[in-house]
Amino acid sequence: MKRSGQGMLAILAALATLFSSASNAADTAMRMADASAAFNQWIAAYQARDAEKLMAIFDKSLVYSAQAEEDQNYAELKASYVSFFSTKPAPVRWKAIPKEIHAQGGLAIVISIWEQRSRDAKPTDEPTSRLRSIDVFKKTPAGWKIVRTINYPEAN
Repeated sequence: MKRSGQGMLAILAALATLFSSASNAADTAMRMADASAAFNQWIAAYQARDAEKLMAIFDKSLVYSAQAEEDQNYAELKASYVSFFSTKPAPVRWKAIPKEIHAQGGLAIVISIWEQRSRDAKPTDEPTSRLRSIDVFKKTPAGWKIVRTINYPEAN
């Protein structure tokens, strides 16, 4: 009987661990507020022309795709921002509008609209362009990081 009791305790401990893991996965699922915070960090770094802080949103395994451009990895994208910021002021302002999030555990897909306005535009002015972005985030020890992003002009 003692052996059977130990077996039952082991089963209960395993079930508790399983339910605890499921609960923790739900607790770590990305929320819309997490996506907004990450995008706002990127926007602030862009305005400050700080490529290092701007790249903090991306994981080192990043694949970045934009229409009419070759895919870029983390190092290539960072180099392009460093070059851009060293030669020009940030000519535009960005606004990110997360629209959908599909999250489970340590992965999330965020679909958003990015609006671009000229630096001197009034807040009421229409955007000069709008991009539809699909970002795949993964939870890392350093927080949510983008591992894959696809950006295309929004269809009219």
